[in-house]
Amino acid sequence: METLDSPVFEVKQDSEWYKAQVRRRNDINKFFDAFEEKYGVRKGFSFYHPDYFGVYGDTETYEVFKNELVKNPTKDNWYAFKKRSKYYKEIKSLLVNIEEVSPFKAHDVLGLNNVVAGQWINGRWFYQIKKEDLVKSDEVTPIDYKEYLKYVMDNIELAKLHRG
Repeated sequence: METLDSPVFEVKQDSEWYKAQVRRRNDINKFFDAFEEKYGVRKGFSFYHPDYFGVYGDTETYEVFKNELVKNPTKDNWYAFKKRSKYYKEIKSLLVNIEEVSPFKAHDVLGLNNVVAGQWINGRWFYQIKKEDLVKSDEVTPIDYKEYLKYVMDNIELAKLHRG
């Protein structure tokens, strides 16, 4: 795991943004569980939004759905589902249950083009930013860099314990 560089801000867990993102993450996990239960595969499927989803070539998921995908992949070897696929409406109906969160919210909260990177660690959500003075929201709080690094180290040790 790589660490963020200073300055680091943490998204407050009582903010609506944090709560919405947690709901979204839970919805995505439920989607993938339902997808795997229904189709028997999981790895290789990805989505951008409920109308645009597909699979990566060279995966088991590709083999399951290859006749339902467009013929020409993107440069990343990703194949979108055909809109007329027998699975398109079925999968879309599962995807619409995922809560939408604006992908631009970080720019609204932390300042336009001020975000360097974001990181989730054991339920806490951190962002590295360029300039502290551009942050004007009460949905985030600056975090002492040493405290952040200590939290990262404590969670790395926890991860090692869980792996055995």
